[in-house]
Amino acid sequence: MATLLSARGLTQHAGDRILFSGLDLTLEDGARLGLVGHNGSGKTTLLGLLAGEREPDGGEVVRRRGAIVGRVEQFLAADLAERGAGEAVLAALPEARRHETWVAEAMLAELGFRGQETGYTAGQLSGGQQNRLMLARALVAEPDLLLLDEPTNHLDVATLTVFERVLTSFRGSLLLVSHDRTFLDAVTRSTLFLRDGRLYRFDLPYSEARRALSDADEAARERRRAEERRIDEMKVSAKRLATWGKVYDNEKLARRAKSMEKRIEELESTRTFVTTGSPLDLSLEARDLRAKEVLRVQDLDVRPPGERGRLFHIGEMLIRPGERVGLLGANGAGKSTFIRRLIEVARSERRDGRVRFGPRVTVGYYDQELAEASSDEAMNEFISRRTSADDGTVKQRLIAAGFPYRDHGKRVSSMSGGERARLLFVMLALDAPNFLVLDEPTNHIDIAGREQLEAELLASPAAVLITAHDRQFLDRVVARWMCIRDGKLIEISGPERFYASLEDGSGAAADRAFPDEPEANEAALAHELLLERIVDLEAKLEADLARKPKFQKPDLQAAWRREIETLYAALDRPGRTP
Repeated sequence: MATLLSARGLTQHAGDRILFSGLDLTLEDGARLGLVGHNGSGKTTLLGLLAGEREPDGGEVVRRRGAIVGRVEQFLAADLAERGAGEAVLAALPEARRHETWVAEAMLAELGFRGQETGYTAGQLSGGQQNRLMLARALVAEPDLLLLDEPTNHLDVATLTVFERVLTSFRGSLLLVSHDRTFLDAVTRSTLFLRDGRLYRFDLPYSEARRALSDADEAARERRRAEERRIDEMKVSAKRLATWGKVYDNEKLARRAKSMEKRIEELESTRTFVTTGSPLDLSLEARDLRAKEVLRVQDLDVRPPGERGRLFHIGEMLIRPGERVGLLGANGAGKSTFIRRLIEVARSERRDGRVRFGPRVTVGYYDQELAEASSDEAMNEFISRRTSADDGTVKQRLIAAGFPYRDHGKRVSSMSGGERARLLFVMLALDAPNFLVLDEPTNHIDIAGREQLEAELLASPAAVLITAHDRQFLDRVVARWMCIRDGKLIEISGPERFYASLEDGSGAAADRAFPDEPEANEAALAHELLLERIVDLEAKLEADLARKPKFQKPDLQAAWRREIETLYAALDRPGRTP
């Protein structure tokens, strides 16, 4: 295949830090590359260099003569806000083609714009529509190479499916930065990992490439261990020869010792490189909670602040200890509005008859807008004022979360979205809440962070209510599913029908894709009955164990324990029937 773009010996600094040095990269016609790396590794910088938006500190980028490079903007330019959607797309064309209104109309239609939506000004469009508009602006000039920097951030599932469909059919080359593993697997065929200032390329989609990288890392570690053993053995031999040469005044032995020392220096300078891994160490802890309920919501209308209109109604919603509940709904359905209502009640001293938390429930909240981390305080002060942890513990947690000690005085307001997200997780870990309310927690964290968060949530005894657009993250973490549909909150058996309802990019098929689900309601009822029986048996067992030994009933205790084990096993089986 013909070369479209090549980068040779790229070197770039960020202040005193070297982001990368001596990078080489070749993009051929038809390449479909995913670029993956930790937050702060230099992905956005590399894209800027490839796009010609900035000059490298060292090396060069060579593009094929006449090649058109399209860049999907992350934010809508201010000067486009008052233009109509069609006009904003035409503005991305060369001036000689701006009369081709049909080109803009066709592009907007392909990206899911319907009817009067094409007449809205860019500033009137929803966040998802603006993202589609920015993709349209990048595609309309028919670029040979399309560069996308985290296009999936803040996208609802409907817009994600549109992006997947359009990019899968795109005939040019593309280089995509994303933390969404499902999206990467659907759209790309090769994967670049940027880490430790180096590029690793695998001609495989992300999931397969990640496994190949892990295998390569393990092989590198094994080679490094073998090299270290050989170096250690040679050091012992060199020392022994040097000693003998000195003791016996043997020049030959002394020369052999010096020769061996020189060889040791060569081996040490060429040792196999082993990655340092992710700088992030997310951890979540939870206080123990012995209660029947974490949250009960009854007969609640969820409304936008200050408005009379109703977004949706909740007849009853019950979350018990340890449950991990996923909340689904189209963009604008009211998920975040409902979550903010829960947090207001949790933090208020006044009682709310429609929203009730258990008496010993402590709530930890992660908000997708990161408003919880918008202070002008230094990061260490921010954490210390909001938790009971001592200064030493705060310091250790911040370092474990990827914040070097020299940065602990940095103002929260000046931090990036990824940094503020990590700061919130540090605070949650120190608070150790037993009910986590997480609104889009994956928006600002990289793939390694998402995988760590998955593992922490699966291991945590805390109850969880979560919204997210990362489908793989939800599928791995969530055990119960609730969905906002037709103005109501309902429980569903799984997310597949919800995802299918958004395949047309508009969400218009939602009602057709969701027939009534009596099986989901029956499953929910069976689940509730199992949990009630477990709570009842555990209470009986605890009460009997609290008696004096001579009044206890060992046979009953044994029977209760057997039944509890059987019921817990039933919770993990399809059908949930003991």
